[in-house]
Amino acid sequence: MSDGETLAGTRMERGLTYPALAMPAPGEATVVAPGVLWLRLPLPMALNHINLYAIEDGEGWAVVDAGLATDVSREGWTKALAGVLGGRPITRVICTHMHPDHIGLAGWLCERFDAPLLMSRTEYVTARLLIGDEALGPPASAEAFYRAAGWSDEQVARWRDGYGGFGRMVQDFPRDYRRVQDGEVLSIGGDWRVVVGEGHSPEHVCLWREKDGVFIAGDQILPRISSNISIWPTEPLADPLGDWLRSLAALKNRLPDDLLVLPSHG
Repeated sequence: MSDGETLAGTRMERGLTYPALAMPAPGEATVVAPGVLWLRLPLPMALNHINLYAIEDGEGWAVVDAGLATDVSREGWTKALAGVLGGRPITRVICTHMHPDHIGLAGWLCERFDAPLLMSRTEYVTARLLIGDEALGPPASAEAFYRAAGWSDEQVARWRDGYGGFGRMVQDFPRDYRRVQDGEVLSIGGDWRVVVGEGHSPEHVCLWREKDGVFIAGDQILPRISSNISIWPTEPLADPLGDWLRSLAALKNRLPDDLLVLPSHG
């Protein structure tokens, strides 16, 4: 479905009910629940968009995820801040996890509004590690990892040439943050419980408003595709698929069936 397309009506697909909602263009927003706006920014890749959410927070907005550090994303945020967000300030920036499409403009938003960054500890520390590590250049251990996985000389050369891409997609990542943990309740125009998942990333934060069953899922739960589950050379003996499957089983046991799930993609 393309940006701006309107769903004709509520529909069912593989046991999921999709409500009739207008997909917001960059810089616009759609109300998806009381006090919750859905924004959507483009990504320069096959997965061509990210869904972001703004939650009414007193006189301002708490935003969930930030988009890539690109001119297009900054333009979308600038338009939204002046328009659909009513010129009200960002009170806090909550990043579900450390991937660049989620944290890329977190620093830009935090600095602009003097707002705190909220993340789980493992996600924040991993982001800082990856940004700092890239300054050291491509490690020999990573090349050995990729060659053991069957990469050709051409693929290794492309990886070396493009090394440092993580940091280039993140602008001025904050040097401090406020930790959120599984089970913690955040007061953001109501109570939102932190629910942590694993596998796609190490300590992925989801937000659950229990009173009306709204669940901001990030990349932990997606509607039509699985989360990206990858082993990286920084932890070559990890079992992210096992982590993800165990995490999904735990979420299924923990959460009710009648949630409005708000994913980061799709």
